[in-house]
Amino acid sequence: MRVKLILLVAVVVLVAAACAPAPVLRDPDVLRDTSLVTGDPCEAPCFQGITPGETPWNVAVTLVEDNRLFSGFEQPVLENTSARALEFNAAATNKRCCAVFSDDGRVVTSVFALVAPQMTLGQVIERFGEPSYLTGEGIGDDQASMALVFPDVPMIVYAFAAGLQNGVLSESSEVFAHVYLTPDNMRRALEASSLYAWQGYGPVALMTSGDFATTPVPEELRFDATPSAEATAQTDN
Repeated sequence: MRVKLILLVAVVVLVAAACAPAPVLRDPDVLRDTSLVTGDPCEAPCFQGITPGETPWNVAVTLVEDNRLFSGFEQPVLENTSARALEFNAAATNKRCCAVFSDDGRVVTSVFALVAPQMTLGQVIERFGEPSYLTGEGIGDDQASMALVFPDVPMIVYAFAAGLQNGVLSESSEVFAHVYLTPDNMRRALEASSLYAWQGYGPVALMTSGDFATTPVPEELRFDATPSAEATAQTDN
């Protein structure tokens, strides 16, 4: 999954596709899955037997297509011909919920899931500790997608708030999506993002004001900004 999609765009795009014309973040018809807080059938960042950075792409495709929780499998064509993506639905409702990505077509590098609002932010923090960073995106006046970043897992958990101006994050805030990443992709996401430091529960307006804790690193200094062998050869010549 490309870095620009990891934090917020992926959520907005998939929610919009699942819930067009008006995205509803707390959607009971997407995947009913609480494995993030139960660890069943596997502990995050493993999702239904698939772990970014470990699971081969062809194995992940088989696991998804053989899982009774899922249906409606599609593999869209991506700009990068070596990259792969598999999008799929919650079988119970046939609603788009999830996607698995591979940057190189060989090993899974991220897994994204829209989940029904059965888990809370308090449950996530009780299991994994506090997030390091957060950011938010307003979806109309009364909805906000709050991205909580857990670099050590590595994962990003999306919690609902009632807008950027009036919303509050608390222990009871519902989780509606999560992304599991490889450590390398988490590092890339952090290098490409402006994020606020997590300072505990409270009003969203206060959480998303003031100075950022992280700001984008210049592209030439980023983790994956290593010149290719061809570019190096051309420079040498």
